[in-house]
Amino acid sequence: MSQQPIRIIGAGIGGLTLGRCLLKHGVPAVLYERMPSTPRHGYGITLHASSYRPLLEVLGLDEWTFRRRIAVDGSVGGSGNIDPELLVYPGKIDPSSSFRAHREKLEKLLRQGLDVQWENALEKVEETPSGVALCLQSTQKLESTCVIGVDGPHSNTRKSLSPNTPLKVLPYVAFNGKRHVKRALFDEVYAPAIRGSNLVETRLGDVVLTVFVNEKQADAVNVGWTYSRPARGSTDMLHKPNRPVSGATDIPEEFFQEIEALQELRQPFKEIFDAEKLRMERVLHWLMRTVLVSHQELCTFVGKGVFFMGDSVHAEPILGGEGAENAIIDGIELAKCISTHGPAGIRAWYDSRYPTWESSVKESERAIEKMHGGQKVDPQL
Repeated sequence: MSQQPIRIIGAGIGGLTLGRCLLKHGVPAVLYERMPSTPRHGYGITLHASSYRPLLEVLGLDEWTFRRRIAVDGSVGGSGNIDPELLVYPGKIDPSSSFRAHREKLEKLLRQGLDVQWENALEKVEETPSGVALCLQSTQKLESTCVIGVDGPHSNTRKSLSPNTPLKVLPYVAFNGKRHVKRALFDEVYAPAIRGSNLVETRLGDVVLTVFVNEKQADAVNVGWTYSRPARGSTDMLHKPNRPVSGATDIPEEFFQEIEALQELRQPFKEIFDAEKLRMERVLHWLMRTVLVSHQELCTFVGKGVFFMGDSVHAEPILGGEGAENAIIDGIELAKCISTHGPAGIRAWYDSRYPTWESSVKESERAIEKMHGGQKVDPQL
């Protein structure tokens, strides 16, 4: 195989896993990331053994050390425990081995030894006689015979070649935020409800309220929350499926009115879902999106030397989805394929992985429905 480096677009969990596994196999790679290198993912995600255990050999760590290094409560001796009853896919996983990881700590661990070109966004991909050229923000134009797009649901790599691939917005309303609380307040109000877990939720009809630990330290705790429910008809002021990406921080007054209408909240939900406090904080409006690029189209890109993995081609919703899990598995398996067969083997890898991608996207849509009480909602909303 040519020693020209594999060019990976995106240095999130999927891109970093792929790069780190290629490094382990002795295959050179360069990652291009549009964001700066400053910490940007200070929140918790759920990891399952099916994804992280295969990583342990690559990272040279035992499971205990791995969990302590990246768990949301690892700095105070915890290992990211989760109440098994809160896991979305209880039939598919061993709940005792799933844990809450701090995403930035995981990414920092995966980045070790990798060549990441920060603040170097991909603007477009151009075809050339021998492959493709990457037009990068740094004004570089790099020719390559193997480009792998791992740059998320809004992938510029994909948009350059498949501008009409639709993003499916599911009919759910979701808001997210976080708050720093003093450790004394956390121990008094949050800890009794969380009971050794790092995640707790409650349901009020079709509304789901979730509170979770993003990072626990000796003197303070970063706590996150989500408020979600099915969309309520075409006049729902909180369901904005066509909002621009930049509109995530535009929070309608109706959201705060819904928060004020919540009745008889127990702790820690009463403390978190205080409308006056939320008005003073940064709240994000999340869209529950899925993406699935057709197998046929993926194979068309193969002839141009452009390949994809992770949520750039099979995205799942933030709630109910298993995006981090799938990105890690994709990265591990694709690196094995490239190290054994070179980029020429990726077409067969697509054939083997695509049924799993397809079923996972469908299952994620069922999972978010189940999460909200199994209520059927109009997909045309």
